Amino acid sequence: MIRTALAMSGLGGLVVAFFAVFGGMALVTGTGVIVESGLRSQVSSTRLTGADVVVSARQMVPRKEDLPVALPERATLPSSVVDRLSRLPGVESAVGDLSFPAAVVPGQPSTSGAVAPGTGGSTGPADPAAAGHGWSSLALSGGGAVEGAPPRRDGELAMAGARVGQEVRVVAGGRPGRYRVTAVIDAPGLYFADSTAAKLSGRSGRVDLVALRAGPGATAQTVAAEAERLLGDRYVISTGGARGDAERPGTAAARGMLIALPASIGGISLITVGFVIGGGLSLSVNRQRRDLALLRAAGATPRQVRRLVAVQGCVAALAALPPGAALGYYLAARLGELLEGTGALPPDLPLTYGPLPAVAAAVLLFGVVRLAAWTASLKASRMPPVSAVAEAKAEPRVPSRMRTGGGLLLMLVALGLSATPLLVRGEIAGLGPATAALIAIVGLALAGPMLVQAAMGALARRLPSGLSAPLWLAVTNTHGYALRTAGAVAALGMMVTLGLSVVLTQTTISQAKADEVNAGLADVASVSAPRLGGVPHGLLDDVRALPGVAAAAPASTTTVLTRSLAVGDEPGLHARTAMVLGPEAEGVVDLGVVEGSMGELKGDTVALDAGLGEVGERLDLLMGDGTPVRARVVATYSRALGFGALVLSRDLATGHTTTGLDAEILVRPATADLSSLAKTWPGTQVSQRAAASIADADATHGLVNIAVLAVLIGYVLVSVANRLVATTTGRVEELLALRRLGATPGQVRRMLRWESLVIALAACAAGLVLAGVPLVMLSVGFLGRPWPAGPLWLVPASVLVVALVVWAAVNLPVRRRHLAL
Repeated sequence: MIRTALAMSGLGGLVVAFFAVFGGMALVTGTGVIVESGLRSQVSSTRLTGADVVVSARQMVPRKEDLPVALPERATLPSSVVDRLSRLPGVESAVGDLSFPAAVVPGQPSTSGAVAPGTGGSTGPADPAAAGHGWSSLALSGGGAVEGAPPRRDGELAMAGARVGQEVRVVAGGRPGRYRVTAVIDAPGLYFADSTAAKLSGRSGRVDLVALRAGPGATAQTVAAEAERLLGDRYVISTGGARGDAERPGTAAARGMLIALPASIGGISLITVGFVIGGGLSLSVNRQRRDLALLRAAGATPRQVRRLVAVQGCVAALAALPPGAALGYYLAARLGELLEGTGALPPDLPLTYGPLPAVAAAVLLFGVVRLAAWTASLKASRMPPVSAVAEAKAEPRVPSRMRTGGGLLLMLVALGLSATPLLVRGEIAGLGPATAALIAIVGLALAGPMLVQAAMGALARRLPSGLSAPLWLAVTNTHGYALRTAGAVAALGMMVTLGLSVVLTQTTISQAKADEVNAGLADVASVSAPRLGGVPHGLLDDVRALPGVAAAAPASTTTVLTRSLAVGDEPGLHARTAMVLGPEAEGVVDLGVVEGSMGELKGDTVALDAGLGEVGERLDLLMGDGTPVRARVVATYSRALGFGALVLSRDLATGHTTTGLDAEILVRPATADLSSLAKTWPGTQVSQRAAASIADADATHGLVNIAVLAVLIGYVLVSVANRLVATTTGRVEELLALRRLGATPGQVRRMLRWESLVIALAACAAGLVLAGVPLVMLSVGFLGRPWPAGPLWLVPASVLVVALVVWAAVNLPVRRRHLAL
């Protein structure tokens, strides 16, 4: 069976199937690596390396029938847990660890040069937002004092990169002050007396986590078991590699992004892979129609014919899986570098390279190959032997009515989904055009033969009588071989549709967001202090006192969990990014208030998207640290696309963020002279456009999707080109027949060029229509105009690429021997 299958398929059929599975394996494996990393990757522990066991509060909120939601803000424990754990058998020491913003003010001289914020000396810099700790934590960090004595009172600290007795200016917990260095250490961060650290952290009676060290004769596992018996399942007990998650919950929360990013374009990838593999196997079966018909006439059963085609597909798949998996791991590594370069993936959250993605991809693609082989061979295996031989040399003249009707129905559904942005305004509305493009592509693949046959038939009937023979032959061929033509048209049209719809949908929504942000923050500047861990106390008053400043308001962002609020939300909890503003923002930030007042953002209050609720409603929220609150809606606004669906009051967010500091100060007008802040507050940064930081935060997701899409389009182009080459080389007898009828080699070549042009024009027209209708609806709904925002040069570029690929794939394979009598 295997020898017969390989002999019948020929090299061309196997090559088509091989490249289809090879590219699909690479895409699915690469996506699987990213998803597996989101599920299994562990944050490397860089500070508490000397702790055997780490006890922390739960940073995950479970959801029914879904993955848990990670809490990015630090959830704390009562300090009484430290005493309870210290009395456990096998515990040598228990330390309540605290992390808070701390940084040395830049520009100060030291024995080794300038002291940098969050200095870490030879061991590397620490994050200023969490560089401050109590002295007791130093022993568990793997470092120690190189020189000097521990800090014991306020105004003392230990750090690297300084000298004992040196006085340095430090901003710790948002409080500027002068500190004397009592010890030089070889660990990153700034270490204060334990009592001082408790004051600076602002967490009275609570600690971030508890670090345990096992005593002689005890192991991390035995200590962890004792801690679990004492505390139950209320807290998380971590050992080994899991300690890093407890140490940096914000970094661990980035795992959700690793799952969300591939999921956002994973549907497109899987549909495309299935489409290409199915088309490749269908072409392979079409090349063997005569041989399969002869097998049926010789007595082969329908099941034997289907098994024969399945063996061909599986052999090609087996050969393509190993190199495809290798390419998939390479693509995943490059995508990880892109994510890390854009700041979306923390450097200490590495990708996980295990065998599971390759195994899962192989199983999935084997299933796709078996299904595609069964579908492609179904008609050939069921035909009566006599009919099979009769149709072996020609396509069916009338495409299947059921197939055509299903395709047209899908196109109508896609048209309805395209209108979503006209009815709903919000990010959920962007799913309508994206889904419409996918459904329309499937509809084109199904209804394509009928549409090509009808269009080419209408064109053939209207051709003038004096038309050249090569052009007449090209039009007649595309009409008579509608299935063959439609396969290429659908695949190339899919490339055009995907490229334009995904890119221009993202750029259009981003432009709509930017327009709202620019309108809401018009003539507003931003003052931030990332090198100091956040906006220090006193900076806001100094900004307000500057000449020319009309108003200034602190702002930051956090994450909250809410129930379903918008149309299209799935049931359950949803993590939402929320701005944090106070009542003073009313004169600075224009959210487009519809009802209520931003001046009422005091206490447990929120402002809400006008389409999601009304003033006076009560919302149940889970704050970023997992604390449940009930907030009252005091204002509704219209610019939710740019500023998010929810705005929290500063009073409500106080005590529920990791740093406890504001991220920036919004200043009106933007023309106010803020240059003096660099001298009085070293480490601050001034931006004349506050909207720029908000707009930049949205760019990473789109950039990654476009990178994945570029790989996907490259896969489609290579597969389609390979398919066209195989189709052209399979037409040798047809071309020789034309030569016997008197056609010259030049006429045959001109006919092939005209066919290339017809296929390219049909593919581009189909792709532009399928992408254009949803994009027009989206642009009207979001921008108030019929054309999208973004790189419109993609339209002529897509047409040019399609034309070049079709011309090269159809014309270059034809050699002199193919046209020789």
